[in-house]
Amino acid sequence: MNENVTFYLPFGLDRDGTTHRRGKMRLATTLDELDIQTTDEVGMNSRYRDIILLSRVIVELDGIAPVTPEIIEELFEADFLYLQLLYKELNGDAQANVTATCPNCRRDSPVRLPTIYGDMTAYRSEAD
Repeated sequence: MNENVTFYLPFGLDRDGTTHRRGKMRLATTLDELDIQTTDEVGMNSRYRDIILLSRVIVELDGIAPVTPEIIEELFEADFLYLQLLYKELNGDAQANVTATCPNCRRDSPVRLPTIYGDMTAYRSEAD
């Protein structure tokens, strides 16, 4: 079984004039979850917990490896949210649903949060 899942960030990380959007995330292990609970920096801050956890499970980001907590901290908020949702979907929390209201017709529709950024074709380069 291939544990790595390819993803495309909505905005990407800008480094040295290059935007890094394509990455790979592996499935989390029990050890990943246990190790971060004993990390001093985490404490009661769940967002920093997610930063450390994502840095453990993201294998690479367009050639950047390892992906450190500092790299995750540099991401745009939309990219961070996307990665949190992807992590939850891959590791068993697929119940992330909300109701969205169309601003034009005012109709309510259920939306699965992990699919909000589902169509990433606008962000892919011709080489992908």
